Amino acid sequence: MKRITTLFASLLIVVTAGAVIPPGYYDAATGKKKANLKTAMHEIIGKANVLSYGSGQNHTWWGFYETDRMENNQVRDRYSNEVFYFTSQGSVPGGMNIEHSFAKSWWGGGKNQAYQDIHHLMPCQTKINSSKSNYGMGKVTTVKTSNGCTKVGTGPGDNGKIINLWEPADQWKGDFARVYMYMVTCYQNLTWTSEALNSLDNNQWPTFKPWAIDVILEWSRQDPVDEIEVERNEKVFGIQGNRNPFIDFPNLGRYIWGDSVDYAFDPSNTLTSDGAIIPPVDPEPPVNPDDPETMLEASFATSMNGFTAITLWGEPTDMWANNSQYKCIVANAFNKGKVADAWAVSPTIDLTGKGSATLTFEHATGYNTTASAEDLFTVCVSTDFDGVPGDATWQTLTPDFPDLPSKGFTSFVSSGELDLTAFAGQKITLAFRYQASEQRCYAWEIKDLKLTATSKTDGVELPDADNATGNAVYSIDGTYVGTRVPSRKGIFLVRQGGKMIKVMNR
Repeated sequence: MKRITTLFASLLIVVTAGAVIPPGYYDAATGKKKANLKTAMHEIIGKANVLSYGSGQNHTWWGFYETDRMENNQVRDRYSNEVFYFTSQGSVPGGMNIEHSFAKSWWGGGKNQAYQDIHHLMPCQTKINSSKSNYGMGKVTTVKTSNGCTKVGTGPGDNGKIINLWEPADQWKGDFARVYMYMVTCYQNLTWTSEALNSLDNNQWPTFKPWAIDVILEWSRQDPVDEIEVERNEKVFGIQGNRNPFIDFPNLGRYIWGDSVDYAFDPSNTLTSDGAIIPPVDPEPPVNPDDPETMLEASFATSMNGFTAITLWGEPTDMWANNSQYKCIVANAFNKGKVADAWAVSPTIDLTGKGSATLTFEHATGYNTTASAEDLFTVCVSTDFDGVPGDATWQTLTPDFPDLPSKGFTSFVSSGELDLTAFAGQKITLAFRYQASEQRCYAWEIKDLKLTATSKTDGVELPDADNATGNAVYSIDGTYVGTRVPSRKGIFLVRQGGKMIKVMNR
């Protein structure tokens, strides 16, 4: 037992930094649910002593010097990977400006409190700021602009309607999701207009359209609250006097829009960024690490399902597109200039903590009556893709291809099980690469993709303790993990011996 306890302790670093919520700050939200809880939070956080907008003393850039300055005076830019530095407090770093993550046109452009609220104002590279315009945030499936951090283009809104969107990098998705939840709560009294109406409705609850709720809650789970967010929330609170409750309580969104709307909120007994105790939903049984977990599933029946179409050369740029008639995505350059190098690229797939992985899909080819499909079309995987296929390293997979068609299209056939175990423990990107020329211009259809993975089993079992409720491990968003601390990196809440501690695997 001593050996196990020592090993357990060696894996964990207790996180001591956390939120300092004033006593009683959230008391008015106690016992509230759903719409009433959102309104209670609005009344708590709705008034702020915001800075004047712009540069100079006690203006926005003065505040950014406190909230977004790293140790070496570098600006923390959540929209680009370019490096900028502060030269003095209140000054504007060259090449940057102030970005409203909630575009000011969404409430008509009035210079009100929301216009100056640095909970959602961030330093931003000028070029990408201009590109993202006043679009809403969501899953970009057709990229028009990307700087390797932020993507701008189009993607699905309500009922599959294609709308203009911008998408942050994975490491910032949860941060912006919690900013969006803050904004629709703090400013639920505003009237939304313009591009906002693709994401929001003019009501006090739920405010978000259904598609937006799904994305916001998904990204908030996938990218949990970290110390950067906690520290920024404290700094903004020190400046403005109001807090972002969705950082203080990472599962608050579930109480207002998600799976916990039937539970009364209690700020003294729920999951906080400091690691309070048990989530409101009864935990699911632990997952058997030998059972495959679905990491990515895309039918392609009505959309690109999160895949991004990137054309390196050839016209038009959306060479890969959804075909709802045949419930697939298809690339066919015959009526689109005949020459192409076009990629359908998946979202990032996180296989950290996984021991094995398998990919399957259905596909068909068209008109390649004398040309072998495996010589034309490629399925590949990268661990370093950053938005530009030509800059990444790709490894080729070998699926089963359909037999040559006698004419027209083949029937859909299975790719067979493609083993991705070599990529377990890493973050990967899948891609379907379609190439065509004047002499060889054929078609490729893909549907019913599924990637599953099994967990590594080298986590550490918690030592026994006198605890009537048993040992348990939760992820930072309150999801029950089991009784074993996972081997993957991340922050976990561990209930042991009647106590809760927040721990971090690095």
